[in-house]
Amino acid sequence: MKISRLASALTLSLLAITSVEAAKYRVVELPLRDKGVNGFSVAINQRGDVAASVETPFDPPIDIDIINFQNPALLNVLEDPAGASVGNISDDDLAILYNFITSSGTDTSEFFPQSPEVQNPFLQQIADVQSFITSRFEVEPIIGFDVIDFDLGGLTKSADTQVKGINRASVVVGAAEAPFYKVNFRDQNGNNLRYQVRDFLVRGFIEINGQAFDVLPDEDFAGGISVATDINDSFEVTGFGSVDVTENFENLLETCADPDLRFDEPEEYCVRRQFDLYNQSIASRRTSGRRPIDTSFKRRAMIWQFNAQGEQLSSRELGTLITPPVGSTTFYSSSANAINNNGIAVGVSNAFFQDVVGAVVQNAAIFDGDEVIGFTEQQTYRQSEAFDINDNDIVVGHMFRQIGLSLRSKFFVHDYRSGVTTFPDDFFDSSSSTARAINNNDQVVGDGEVDTSLTGSRRREAFLYDYDSGEFTNINDLLSCDSPYTIVQANDINDNEEIAATAVIYREQASVTGELALDTKGNPIFGNVSVAVKLEPIPGGSIDNCQLVEEKIERKGGGIFFMIPLLMIALFRNKRYLK
Repeated sequence: MKISRLASALTLSLLAITSVEAAKYRVVELPLRDKGVNGFSVAINQRGDVAASVETPFDPPIDIDIINFQNPALLNVLEDPAGASVGNISDDDLAILYNFITSSGTDTSEFFPQSPEVQNPFLQQIADVQSFITSRFEVEPIIGFDVIDFDLGGLTKSADTQVKGINRASVVVGAAEAPFYKVNFRDQNGNNLRYQVRDFLVRGFIEINGQAFDVLPDEDFAGGISVATDINDSFEVTGFGSVDVTENFENLLETCADPDLRFDEPEEYCVRRQFDLYNQSIASRRTSGRRPIDTSFKRRAMIWQFNAQGEQLSSRELGTLITPPVGSTTFYSSSANAINNNGIAVGVSNAFFQDVVGAVVQNAAIFDGDEVIGFTEQQTYRQSEAFDINDNDIVVGHMFRQIGLSLRSKFFVHDYRSGVTTFPDDFFDSSSSTARAINNNDQVVGDGEVDTSLTGSRRREAFLYDYDSGEFTNINDLLSCDSPYTIVQANDINDNEEIAATAVIYREQASVTGELALDTKGNPIFGNVSVAVKLEPIPGGSIDNCQLVEEKIERKGGGIFFMIPLLMIALFRNKRYLK
C-alpha cells in the first residue's frame, strides 16, 4: 500500500517531540496494513505470536468469466469495460466490480459477524474475513479450507476464515466456510445458469505448520457444523459442533435431492439456500435479543483431542445446565469458548431461569469432565457468558443486569475452586463491560463503555484488571501521551503481560485495491481505521503525566506551530483528552 508524505511527516514529527517519560506499554502495530482495510487482534501465545484477522482483504480476485459486462449497472460506470472484460482491470474498475459483486445480499452470517450479506447465487463469492499468524515483523496467512482455482490463478478467496485461538506451539484453531465452486444448470426454460455453491456451511479447523485439518462434528449430515474456539498446550480443542439434526431440516434437504420436489435449481444450490434460511433465522433472533433456536442442527459444546500431527484422536460431547423434565423431547444447547491446561472448558449453556421450566436463558457454564457447573445468581443477573479460564481455574466473562431502564453487561471474575464470583468496579456504574481473557498471573483484559451519554452508541475502550491487587486501569492511560492509537478492545494477554488488542487510529484510508482512497480532487481521505496491535510492556516504565507533556508542547512556540493541527488529530483520539 502507498504511504503518503503527509502521514510520514506526521509520524516523524510525533517521534521528534515524544515525551522522554516512560509509559507502561508501547504499541506495536502488527504488519497487516497491506492485507486489508481493517485489522483485529484475536489471541496471543506465550511466545508473543498473535493470531489476527483482517476485514475486506485487499486486491480480491475477480472472476471475469461470470460477469455480464453489458449490464448497464457496470457498462455505464466502468472506466474501461472492454479492458476489464479481458482481465485488464484498473484500480478504479476493481473497486467498482468489487462493490457490484458484494452489494446484493439478503442475510448476515451467525458465525462471521463481519461478513458481507449472503450473495446473489450467480455472482462470484468473495470472502470478507481472512486470518493470519503474526510476529512483530512476519505474517503467515491462515488458509483454512480454501483451494486453488485455476481460472483465477490462485486461491478462490471465497471462504471466510476466522482464527479464534493459538497455543504455545503456535498451532491455531478457528472456523472457516467451505470454498465456493461453480455448478452449471439448465433450467426448465432452457437457460444455461451457473450457480455458486459450497459443500458445508462452517467447520472448525486446526492448522499446524500451514496445513489445516478438519475439526469434525459428531453429526456430519450435509457437512454438519462445527467451530473450534480454543486450544491448550496438550492439543485439546474446544468449541461446539452439531450432534444431531432436526427432523424438519433433514426432510428439507432430502427434498433437495428430488428434482420433482425442489425448485427449478441444482441440488447443491437447494442445500445452500436452506443453509442461508437457517442463518437468517438464527441471525434475526440474535439481533432481536432472543435465544437462538436450533432449527437445523442441534449443537453442543465439544472437546476434541488432537496430536501434534493433526490427527483427531477423540471427540467428547459436553452437556448443559438443564436436566430435561421426564418425557421432554426439547433439545438444549451449549458451546465452549476456552479451555485451560487442566482440560476445563468454559462457555455458555441453556439454563432455566429461576428453575422455571420453559423459561430458557443463556448462562455462563464450566465444563469439568462430565459435569456442567453454573454460577449465575439469577435474582440479579439474567444472561451471562464465560469467555476464558486460566490454569488457576479463574474464569472471566460478563453477566447482564438491569441498571436503570437498560440491561447492561458487567464483567466478572469467578474463582472456580472457591466458588466466589466478584464484579470489580469498572469505568462507571452504568458502563457495559466485558472481560475477554485472563493470564496465569490473574491479570484480566477486556473492554467497556467510556461514554456516559444516555443516547446513541457509547464509545468503548480497553481495560487491564489485576485480580490479586484489585487495580482497574484504562489501558490507554498506560500508553505514551503522544500515542496516536486508542485501544478499544483488549482480546488476550499472555504471562509476559503482552496484550493482543485492537486499536483505532485516524489516518489515510485505503480502498479494496490496497491503494489510498482519494476524494474527487485526488486528495487522500482520512478517517478512523481499526488495526491489530500488540502491547508490549516497557521495563521500568511508568504512567506519563500527560498534562505536563501537553503543556511542554504548547510552550514549544513557533518552531512547531505548523504541526499543532496535526498533533491535535492524534491527541484527540487519545482517551485522556476526551475526559
